[in-house]
Amino acid sequence: MEQLVMRWRADGAVMPDEPDWGEFTCRTFDGTDGDRDRWVTIVCEGFGSDSWTRKGFDDCMNAFGKLENDKLFIVEKDGDPAATLAVIPNYETKEGYIHMVACRPKYQGNGLGTGLNAMAVRCLLGIGMKTAYLTTDDFRIPAIKSYLRAGFYPDIKDESHRERWDKIYGIIGK
Repeated sequence: MEQLVMRWRADGAVMPDEPDWGEFTCRTFDGTDGDRDRWVTIVCEGFGSDSWTRKGFDDCMNAFGKLENDKLFIVEKDGDPAATLAVIPNYETKEGYIHMVACRPKYQGNGLGTGLNAMAVRCLLGIGMKTAYLTTDDFRIPAIKSYLRAGFYPDIKDESHRERWDKIYGIIGK
């Protein structure tokens, strides 16, 4: 099934505070194979697939242009990789793409997605993006709730999307 699209606009957006990570730390990608492996661990477990590799990282993260290391966030707990999110900016169009948002199941429910979404919005505003988008799946309800809190909204492309969003809003009570 085609993924849903959510959009964000800088108009009226307020710079979120730096998240309080508590017992977690958030940092940017350091470009090493070790960080590629951390990302692979997060994405494999977060998406429930063991098909991701270092090469998959390189292919995926550079598919929209060269990855800017300071726009790929990695959250850890005591050095154990927990969650990730990347901001892929298009400086020409001033539109960002929120890419590969994932959290390992053992760390879900700790507000890491909310923190990462705040980091994404801080990044988007800080580099002058006017709009941004992301793609998601209907079943990713906690992620969708977090995206909505961060200021993203559904992009209704056709009637099937409206029906899918109506069902999602029914689940989350909106």
